[in-house]
Parts: sequence; structure tokens; C-alpha cells
Amino acid sequence: MKTVLIAAALVVTSLTALADHHDSITQEAASGPGKTRAEVIAELQVAKAAGLVQLSDYETRQADRLRLQNQSTTLTREQVKQEVIALSQKGLLDVQGEH
Repeated sequence: MKTVLIAAALVVTSLTALADHHDSITQEAASGPGKTRAEVIAELQVAKAAGLVQLSDYETRQADRLRLQNQSTTLTREQVKQEVIALSQKGLLDVQGEH
């Protein structure tokens, strides 16, 4: 008897959840299309520029890398090698892979 009651309760719960899910899908479809990808990206860039969004460490490093790539440099190859050696000796250089 308990098994039948539990099974009936599960069926009722499942049907209720299914109906709620169907209602939410119908409401989303009725509200029309959302923003385009380009609009969302533009809004995100504006928010980041205004300081409203925190950048992750990865995003910060990536932005720094891009900024450095776009800058021209007057350093010689030997000066860059010396900087790398100095950073490595201080433990500030994170080298990955085989070198």
C-alpha cells in the first residue's frame, strides 16, 4: 500500500514539474527574442570599461599579453634574455613545457 502511495506521489510531482516547465517555455517564447550575441558582448565591454565587472586573473593576464603584443619595443634580444633570467631567478616566471 505504501508503495502505491509513494508511486502516486511521484507521478503527481513529475506531472506538476512538467506543467511548470511547459509554462515557463511558453512564457519565454511569448516574450520574443532576446538580445543578439553582439549586443550582449557590447554591453559587457561597456560594463568592464566602467569598472562594473570584475575581471578574472586569466582575463587580466590575457589583456596584459595583448597590450604588450601591440606595443613596439626598443629592447634588444639580449636585454629580453637578461630580463627572463632575472625573473626566473626571483621565481616570478611561470615557465611551462619543455625548454
